[in-house]
Amino acid sequence: MNYRDFLYGLSLRHFHPLELTSQGERKRGNVQNSLPPEGKWRAIVPTLWIADMARERLGFSLKITSAYRSPDYNKAVGGAIRSQHLANTALDLIPSKGRVKELYDQLIAMRQGGAFRGGVGIYSSFVHVDTRGKNATWGKR
Repeated sequence: MNYRDFLYGLSLRHFHPLELTSQGERKRGNVQNSLPPEGKWRAIVPTLWIADMARERLGFSLKITSAYRSPDYNKAVGGAIRSQHLANTALDLIPSKGRVKELYDQLIAMRQGGAFRGGVGIYSSFVHVDTRGKNATWGKR
């Protein structure tokens, strides 16, 4: 089985496996990202389900701009040393029509309702969500 087939097996309603597998083709300078090693595949499942549920509730599209990052790629993009992207538990999402605050608020509400424990960060054009197992919140609100 490959990563694409694994992702197809999750039967997500609003995200296509290509949105994640294409992340492995990204480059920053001369550093290319990679797909996660097989031992980290399952780590993304809770985060994908949360993103899929948020998309269903909001009714507008979400674009994955960052998922798994290899250590070298994470360093090249200026990611945090202990970024959840390294563990394959994080997604950065851009909502359609600039609805960043709506997405952020939805994820916070889902977390407060017990749907997950993890990080939610808001930036000017995207929202970070991860399922690290403990709550963390950052960015302008």
